[in-house]
Amino acid sequence: MKILMICTMAYSTNMVKWSLVEKAKSPPSAEVDDDAESLSFAVEMARVANDVKAADIRVLFVKPLVYWTRFFIIATAFSRPQIDAIGSKIRDLAEKKYGKVPSGDSKPNSWTLLDFGDVVVHIFLPPQRDFYNLEEFYANATPIELPFENQPPFRS
Repeated sequence: MKILMICTMAYSTNMVKWSLVEKAKSPPSAEVDDDAESLSFAVEMARVANDVKAADIRVLFVKPLVYWTRFFIIATAFSRPQIDAIGSKIRDLAEKKYGKVPSGDSKPNSWTLLDFGDVVVHIFLPPQRDFYNLEEFYANATPIELPFENQPPFRS
């Protein structure tokens, strides 16, 4: 049980009343189910990136490290038109199958971000991926094994 301290004010008497309220925490299985649903979504979006020939695709479980998302997908594209194609295919499937519309970039840049809330997709050109190196920055994240053959990283 989590105990929250609640403050209520009585405006007519200028009194502040603090009270302790017990709040039932959701069972661990509910949190795991939320993560399982997000994981399934992340893996499917990674598969879409792979189908459009993205390379070095990584899915990272970052929930223990950040408060604002559960999974990162990091992928490399080799041109802005390819970034656009990957982003478009991901947006289309996410909206049609899951009813999710991302916030973030709509025009292809050297680093395009699609934020679905529980899953954040990063699509990089190789120099930007090397420069920002999110895998190193989030080195404590848990990598997720993908159920498809992934193209190896491109190194010049």
